[in-house]
Amino acid sequence: MPIPATITVTPAVVLVPLLVGTAVTVVASLAPARAATRVAPLEALRPADAPTVARGGGRVRLVVASLLTLGGTALLAGGIALGYAGTPEAGILVGVAGGALSFVGILVGAVFWLPAVVGLLGRLLAGTGSTARLASANTLRNPRRTTATSTALLIGVTLVAMMSTGAASARSSLDSALDDQYPVDVLVATDAYGATGDAVPAEVVRAVSGVDGVARVVELSAAEATLPDGSVTSVHGVHPDQARGVVRSPDELEQLAAGTVLIPQSAAELYGLADGDDVELTGPAGDVVEVTARVGGVGGWLLTTEDLRALDPEAVVSRLWVGLDDPQAATQVVPTIQDALVETEVPVEVLGAAVERAMMQDVIDTVLGVIVGLLAVAVVIALIGVANTLSLSVIERRRESATLRAIGLSRSQLRWMLAIEGMLIAGVGALLGIVLGLLYGWAGSATALSVMGDVALTVPWRDIALVLVVALAAGLVASVVPGRTAARTSPVAALAVD
Repeated sequence: MPIPATITVTPAVVLVPLLVGTAVTVVASLAPARAATRVAPLEALRPADAPTVARGGGRVRLVVASLLTLGGTALLAGGIALGYAGTPEAGILVGVAGGALSFVGILVGAVFWLPAVVGLLGRLLAGTGSTARLASANTLRNPRRTTATSTALLIGVTLVAMMSTGAASARSSLDSALDDQYPVDVLVATDAYGATGDAVPAEVVRAVSGVDGVARVVELSAAEATLPDGSVTSVHGVHPDQARGVVRSPDELEQLAAGTVLIPQSAAELYGLADGDDVELTGPAGDVVEVTARVGGVGGWLLTTEDLRALDPEAVVSRLWVGLDDPQAATQVVPTIQDALVETEVPVEVLGAAVERAMMQDVIDTVLGVIVGLLAVAVVIALIGVANTLSLSVIERRRESATLRAIGLSRSQLRWMLAIEGMLIAGVGALLGIVLGLLYGWAGSATALSVMGDVALTVPWRDIALVLVVALAAGLVASVVPGRTAARTSPVAALAVD
C-alpha cells in the first residue's frame, strides 16, 4: 500500500483526543467522587471494604452484573447459532452485542469474585514462606483497589488473547478449507483454467524441484476426453503412489487405480454420473477407454498414467503437483518458485493451497499486528496502574513496613514482598484475561467462520505464554520503585510520631 511522504496534522487530530481523554477522565472520576462525599471524613481515611450482598448497593451491583453476564452469554450463543445457520452477518452483530454485554457484566461483578481468586492463589503461594504470606494478605487489604488494578490488566489481556485466538482459529479453518479446495500445496500448470495447455518444459521441472523448501514434484499428463453425450472435458493422468506423497488428503486417492476415473462431486452432478457408473472416454484420435467412475476425487478428472496414455498416446505433461517440506513456510517458498519461473518460455500459472494460504496469512498477520500493537498500549497503561497501586500501598503501610523491619525483616525481603504483590495482581489479571480471551476468541471464530464449514478452535499457546510471561515480568518491574522507596526508609524515621 502507498505510504504518504508527509503526515498531515489537522485540528481534529489534536483536539478530538484531548476532548475525548478529558471527557473519559471526568466520567471516570464521578463514581469515586460520589463515593467519597457520601461517607464521614474519618471513615474515608481508611480503606473501603468490597461491596457485599448484605448491602443494598452490593445487591444492586450483583443483580446488574448477573443480568448483563447471563443475557450477554445468551446473545453470544445466539450469534454462534446464527453463524452456523448460514447468516454470519447477523450472527456477528448479535455476537458482538452479546460479547460486549457479558464482558461488561463480568467487569461490574469482578469485585465479588476477583479478590477471591487473588486470595486463592495467594494461599497457594503462602506455603513458600512468610514473605509470600504477607504479600498475599496485603493484596486483600483493599479489595476495591486490587480489583480495579487487576481488572484494568484483565481488559487488555482479554482483547489480546481474543484476537490471537481468533487469528489462530482463522488460520486453522482456512487451512482446512484450502486443503479441501486445492489437492496440493502448489500447482504449476499451463492449463490451470481448464483448457489443454502446452507441455511444461523440462527446465521448469528442474527449476521447481531445485527450490529450497520443495519436498517433491509430481508430473501430470493432460488430454481431452469426449463423453458419450458428446461433452468434452479435460482429464489428467498421474501415478497413484507418487500422487499420494504430495496431496493434502491422501485418502481421496485411495480409489484411484487402473480402470477407474476419479470425478469431483460437482462434475458428477453436472454430467449425471454416480459412483460405480461405467464411463466411456474417447480420446482426440478416437482411442476409447472404458473406466468406472469414483466420485469424490481431487483436482479434476483423474486417471492413472497408463489409462491416460491409452486414451491419448500424444498426451504431454501440463501440470506439476508440488509438495512443500513445511506448508507454514509458504510465504517464503512460493515467491521463490514464482521467481524461478519468471524467464520460462512457456507461460505457467502458480496456484494451490500454499499460494492462497500465504496471501491470507499475510492479511491475518497484518491485521493482527496492528490490533495487538494498539492493545499493547492498554496493557502498558494497566501495568502503570499496578505500579501506582503498589506505591499507594507503600505509603499507607509506611509504619507497618518499619515495624516489620524493626523485628527482623530485611530490605531484600521487603522488596520481594512487594514484588510478589505486583506479580500476584498482574498474574491474576493475565490468567483471567487469557481464559476470557480464549472463550471470546472461539465464539467469534465460530460465528464468523462457520460459513466456511467446520471451524477449528485453536489455542495460540505461544502467544498465551508470551502474554503471561510479560504480565508477570511487568508486575515485577512495577514493584521496583515502590520497593526501593519502602526499603530506603529508616525504621526509626517511619515510626517517628509527627
